[in-house]
Amino acid sequence: METIPSYFKYWGKAKKDSSQGGADYHLLPYHCLDVAAVADVWWEKSTAIRSSFTNATVLSEQQAKAWVLFFVALHDYGKFDVRFQMKAPQVWRQVNALLSGLDAGVSQKQISEYYHGPAGVYWLYHDNESRFEAVAFDDNDDWDAWVYWFAPVAGHHGSIPESSENSEHASYALPTCGDLNIASGIKQARLEWLQTLEDLFLLPVGLSLLDSPPLVNLDHESQVSKLHTTTMLAGFCSVSDWLGSSGYFEYDDKPCVDLTEIQAWYHQRLPVAKRALRNAGIISQIRTQPNMAALLDGHSPRQVQCLIPQLPVRQSLTLIEASTGSGKTEAALSYAWSLLAQGLADSIVFALPTQATANAMLARLEVAAPILFANTANVVLAHGRANYQSDFINLKEASSPKTKQGTEEAWVQCGQWLSQSRKRVFLGQIGVCTVDQVLVSVLPIKHKFVRGFGIGRSVLIVDEVHAYDSYMYGLLSGVLEQQRMAGGNAILLSATLPSEQKQKLAKTWHCQLDVRKMAYPMITHCLEGQAAFFDLEKTPSLLPEKTAVKIELLVSADLLPDAELDQRIVEAVLQGAQVCLVCNLVDVAQRTYQRLLRLFEMSSVLDDTQILLFHSRFIFTDRQAKEKQVQNLFGKKPYPKNAREKGHLLIATQVVEQSLDVDFDWLITQLCPVDLLFQRIGRLHRHERSRPTGFELKRCSVLVPDSLDYQLHALIYGNSRVLWRTHQLLAKAVNDGQGNIIFPDVYRGWIEPVYQDEVWSDEPESVQKSYELYEEKRLASHYCAKSLMLTSMSNLKDEDNTVSMLTRDGDMGLTVIPVYLNQKKQKTLLNGKTVDELHESEYFEAINLNSLSVPKGWRGYLPDIDGQGLIWLEMQDVTNHYLTVFGAYDYAYHPHMGFQRFNRKEKDSL
Repeated sequence: METIPSYFKYWGKAKKDSSQGGADYHLLPYHCLDVAAVADVWWEKSTAIRSSFTNATVLSEQQAKAWVLFFVALHDYGKFDVRFQMKAPQVWRQVNALLSGLDAGVSQKQISEYYHGPAGVYWLYHDNESRFEAVAFDDNDDWDAWVYWFAPVAGHHGSIPESSENSEHASYALPTCGDLNIASGIKQARLEWLQTLEDLFLLPVGLSLLDSPPLVNLDHESQVSKLHTTTMLAGFCSVSDWLGSSGYFEYDDKPCVDLTEIQAWYHQRLPVAKRALRNAGIISQIRTQPNMAALLDGHSPRQVQCLIPQLPVRQSLTLIEASTGSGKTEAALSYAWSLLAQGLADSIVFALPTQATANAMLARLEVAAPILFANTANVVLAHGRANYQSDFINLKEASSPKTKQGTEEAWVQCGQWLSQSRKRVFLGQIGVCTVDQVLVSVLPIKHKFVRGFGIGRSVLIVDEVHAYDSYMYGLLSGVLEQQRMAGGNAILLSATLPSEQKQKLAKTWHCQLDVRKMAYPMITHCLEGQAAFFDLEKTPSLLPEKTAVKIELLVSADLLPDAELDQRIVEAVLQGAQVCLVCNLVDVAQRTYQRLLRLFEMSSVLDDTQILLFHSRFIFTDRQAKEKQVQNLFGKKPYPKNAREKGHLLIATQVVEQSLDVDFDWLITQLCPVDLLFQRIGRLHRHERSRPTGFELKRCSVLVPDSLDYQLHALIYGNSRVLWRTHQLLAKAVNDGQGNIIFPDVYRGWIEPVYQDEVWSDEPESVQKSYELYEEKRLASHYCAKSLMLTSMSNLKDEDNTVSMLTRDGDMGLTVIPVYLNQKKQKTLLNGKTVDELHESEYFEAINLNSLSVPKGWRGYLPDIDGQGLIWLEMQDVTNHYLTVFGAYDYAYHPHMGFQRFNRKEKDSL
């Protein structure tokens, strides 16, 4: 009679509902091999994954693959334990029908508190104690090598177990009251499983259990290197486990009797694994002949785009500096395409500063995806409210074809599996996200390694890289270091990047930049510790055309338009001009909108449809409508086509200055730091089109103070020095000539002196002190980010509030839910849905759609925060808007105005 291997007496997966058909359980060895099969197929389909592990291990590709598959198949080693098997006692009794005493005297508490990940680390050590005979886990080089590889796969459920403290794992020893025969039999099963995995994966390539897996680069950057290997292996195993546990793999409860049968069974699962990977949207075919003209819709490359063919196609960090509207995005995609075609990456991750800019980029990348990838290409959007973005909803619907053509009709789609979790945004072909979703990959949250793994196999493109504070720069540095160690690539985009910031970014790639390189536009390419610079000075015909912007300074104590400017704005709109007024504060934008709205309503020619307000303090549904309206009116292709035949005024905050492809005839802005000023100016004459009379040339009016008192504006930007220096350069330009500033010359000529450390000779003492205080806070913030990355804690949930809190230096806004009482006195959301009647499945979606964010400084003036981190603000439903009084303030919400807070004396202004 043939003897069945003892490890087939244990289940690995059990169905919650036995009515689903087929076996109620999946044998543990079979589940482990299903996961290994996914990893096996994925390895063969991904040059980037193969390169990452082979470069790290310094082994042949065959031996590196053998160790990876061996440990992936070992990931559920801790399930060989009576306490895990008793989590589904009926199932274990089916598997072990001939045995008695299966409970081994184990209590329900011991069963519920058993976690097979860290337990697997414990058992691997103690099953081989004669080999790993050191007193503590970290005193034996052989054990160090084994746990270095095993801990990441054992932590595939979210938290990688610590392996250096024996006491942490002592609780996983079987209770002494247990049946020793059962315990001995389980140990024997584990050892037999180790030997079978040796036969399947190690012996065919000349390895064995007597060998130690390689310790990776521990003599060089040990901490970062270990983090990289842990991240890549844990992420690879975790995603393989997700797919290996999917419905593609039918349960098969018939054990194999020998190694030959097991090998045959395993090879039958490889086609299933391939189908699971393809249908999940993870593997696809990259078009191997990069064609920039295709990305440019047949147009010839221009400016910085012409430099892309000169760049080495190697793993690298690339910084692209070019003016707003010069085609940086297409340049980055073109270089990313070359890296993809060379097998240096599998996908693209595009990170942007805000949800609005991510939404706008999604539409552009939908067009690019089928150009870069053959067959189906998944484009996935990830931020706190991605599931409610209309274009993303359409993509998800496209991934569920309802015709016989199946997936052939969905050329660009978002696979349903990929869209189920923001952790998976980095596993498709193109991921579009806010930068928070990238930064969190180096922070202590569950499954952070899934994000890190996905980014590591991608070309990471970070747009508007100048837009982040020192805390976020600390995190970004960690992301870039991890990307380098993973064998990945990064492309950073900016129109306005000070050399100090460039130096810090280049150091993550071990490069020291030559600060004398000041050409513009320019690409800085960091490769193996060496930096190369590419510019257009040898081809001056390709340099961007120099353009003049007429600067006008308007002195105002409070930086607000006066009656004269109000009238000029009205007249410009009457002439058909598209005008944008940018305010630094939401409440200032709201009050300015109210005042100018009255002027529009008083006009016999203008109407209220010609004035818009755009800021971040709307409930999400209203903000989404505002964003679409702004894009339709001021975007490249107005909708309807005659939308620009009438003039319009947009009053906006900083939401309009980053990445949004909008175009104005005249810009009016409150004073802001020079780099942000240039971003705002970049919205002038962005596209080729006819201009109204009087606006044929670019015009920017800047509201400046009449003293050194920058009030709240200095708090917004951290210090008054950048504002004072920007003001001085503007004043000099106006006083020295025609008041023109010349682009692109001013990018280098102004940004460098504004951000230099040296004190200007005429710099006021108050300005210097403001900067000194800012520097102290900046350094503390930077080191706070660095220390957080090094913490071993990793049990925080991967949720919106956690992501925002950890990536924004504690500057997370408060989430407010405005509600009112309906006729039945039931608490009702602004969209009319009654809170208490919401089904659990729609509750969080409804809350998300009806929430808004306010500054954290408002906390003491609002109701208490509930257990979900929400502030419920009960308001009265008045015609077209909502009002309430709480504490010292009145609050109002209007679909066109957004959320307002004002003092009693301001109440009549509503």
